[in-house]
Amino acid sequence: MESRTLSILPTSIDTQRAYYTIQGSFKYLTKKIRLADFSVVNGQHKPVYFDARGVYSLIKSISFLDRQGQIIDSMYNTDYMAIKMIHQNNPAQRDINRILFQNAGLAVEVPSLGQLKLAEQMGKQDATKIGCYIDLSFMSNYLLARNVSVDFMNIQIEFQENGYTFTKPPTLFVDEVLTGEPVDAQDVILYDQIVPDKLPIRNVVLDGVGSGAIDQRMNSYTNQLVSNLYLYYLRNSETGAPQNDGFTKAHAGMKYNLIIDGKVVLPFGGLDTDARRLAHITDMTGDFILPGASAYNHDKLTDTIELGLYNPNLNKKYAGTHSFSCVGLNQVIVGELTIQASSGFDGGADHIQFLQALAEVKRFYQRSTGSVGNYAPGSL
Repeated sequence: MESRTLSILPTSIDTQRAYYTIQGSFKYLTKKIRLADFSVVNGQHKPVYFDARGVYSLIKSISFLDRQGQIIDSMYNTDYMAIKMIHQNNPAQRDINRILFQNAGLAVEVPSLGQLKLAEQMGKQDATKIGCYIDLSFMSNYLLARNVSVDFMNIQIEFQENGYTFTKPPTLFVDEVLTGEPVDAQDVILYDQIVPDKLPIRNVVLDGVGSGAIDQRMNSYTNQLVSNLYLYYLRNSETGAPQNDGFTKAHAGMKYNLIIDGKVVLPFGGLDTDARRLAHITDMTGDFILPGASAYNHDKLTDTIELGLYNPNLNKKYAGTHSFSCVGLNQVIVGELTIQASSGFDGGADHIQFLQALAEVKRFYQRSTGSVGNYAPGSL
């Protein structure tokens, strides 16, 4: 198959958002839609290193719309990209993906037995010295579910307000198919869309020890087919606001369980140990890379010294920073979904910790009619 790369300038762009239009007058590869040929600086004009989401930390939200203006796919919480990042293998994280995705230095090296370090060097490969590249197809399960399209598409991007400035605005690049490769034959495309939810948990201090627990119904996923549900605690800023930067906050004694229509999803105590949480996320989503065990499990109540690999470019120690959990549901939430979560907390009384949930919800798009919605078995 032969193709050529076309550049598409933004229909409209400012410091907060950008709009791009693929007219649909030619065949194009849906898995090779990307932003490139742009430059970014920060307010201090210092080397730029992104958080756990890599270069996707530039994007606050993204939507893909059809000709009628219907949202086919969207992502309003780019923490999901941090989860996708850790599923790249170690050599890729060190080489090509470190350059393309500008990730937060996940690859590790083992110089000798008993020694482990990050393959990250101070002041090397910052985003101002390397041409940035944002793979938009990697952000959309809809685009990844397709191959060749001729459909009209409008892409709306909202940028993060985190001190970054484009000195050269991004250009959209699309690969046009020049040979007789047929357009995707299927009329109905099924894919997973990321639906976020956020739950506050109040810290209760008894005898000098803080803890929190919730037993709460989640209304965000009723009458939807949920594949996987990711759970993790957010770090708080100095003002107490939750930070969605792709990094997590591990607590002592974290426990999760779900109840669907009165039935317990995870028997035997649920995800009540690090081993179970690690086993479930591996079984449901595949292998992923951890920059040291302390990045996944860090007990601040017992570890008086914060242990973990140190990232010099972010000035961050990987201690409890990649503590993601996953529960595989693969069913329609007909009645109610209740989450039970508890953990030991640090901080004063009434201090709020936020539990972030990201669900992979099954959606469908019917090309012939332009219908889009939540998919359930027998709905089509």
